[in-house]
Amino acid sequence: MESNIDIAEIEQMKAQLSELKSKLDKETIVNERLMRQAMKTKVSKLNRDAWMICIIALIGIPYCGGVCRYMLGMSWAFVIVTAIFFLAAIVYTYYSHKDVRANDLMEGNLIEVSNKIMRMKHLHAVWLRFSIPFVIIWLSWFYMEVAQDSNNVPVMIGMAVGAIAGGIGGAIMYRGTQRRANEIIEQIKELQANE
Repeated sequence: MESNIDIAEIEQMKAQLSELKSKLDKETIVNERLMRQAMKTKVSKLNRDAWMICIIALIGIPYCGGVCRYMLGMSWAFVIVTAIFFLAAIVYTYYSHKDVRANDLMEGNLIEVSNKIMRMKHLHAVWLRFSIPFVIIWLSWFYMEVAQDSNNVPVMIGMAVGAIAGGIGGAIMYRGTQRRANEIIEQIKELQANE
């Protein structure tokens, strides 16, 4: 009789373990889905920031051309170099973000997504190494062109304020992009460790 009770208890424990395992599997699926959704939101933010950069650069081409050439009388060389820089920023931003898609996080291979995010992060760092020296040279050139006319003191003050604000804004945006990219990569590693 005792063996019947033991067998019944063992069967009951097996059923409870099976039910517990089923609940844990469902919870794991839900947690993975939530983490993927959170990563998708971060990737969407990265891409939205990239679009914002492209739009600002696109607007900057005719604006800078009009203001620099026709209002401030700056050289065509300066206007053309500025336009080329803006175009380069647009093309490079597109190139660095072209494979980073938010929807890939929901169904895609996480290793591939992680590699794409790391590539984008690296390309942002490469752009920074190019753009900072270029902007320093560009600002110096801007100053030399504007300083030729003593009536342009307010423009020079505006340039200094704009350069400081742009530098701070750019640094904040760069750090935010790199931080979000690192968070996504870490979350992907977490998900892979739990699989």
